[in-house]
Amino acid sequence: MSARGLALGDSTTTERLDVLISTNNETPVLLRNNAGSQNHWLGIKLVGKKANIDAVGARLTYQAGDLKRSRMKVGGGSYLSSHDPRLVLGIGKRAKIDWLEIVLAPAQRPNPALRRSSH
Repeated sequence: MSARGLALGDSTTTERLDVLISTNNETPVLLRNNAGSQNHWLGIKLVGKKANIDAVGARLTYQAGDLKRSRMKVGGGSYLSSHDPRLVLGIGKRAKIDWLEIVLAPAQRPNPALRRSSH
């Protein structure tokens, strides 16, 4: 198979990420994730107000129990492809995220204040 593009997303609304591969001169290939849903995750879609409406450059840091992770929102995807706009924050067997911190890219910050959300 000769392929040029790849996109990740929940194509079947099963809350599991699937893979779509764009092949050269052939029908695209959809690899459905049938692994089950024994782990938990949170999908977050960031939306900017003016320029940079996809919030590219934002950094998300979160903690769920003993797990602490950080992700950065990147733009684009693969050749002529685009991924699901949500950031998927995996937490494994943990039932909830204890806190989530979102730091916008410098050009999007209304002020230097940092907000942390907990519940």
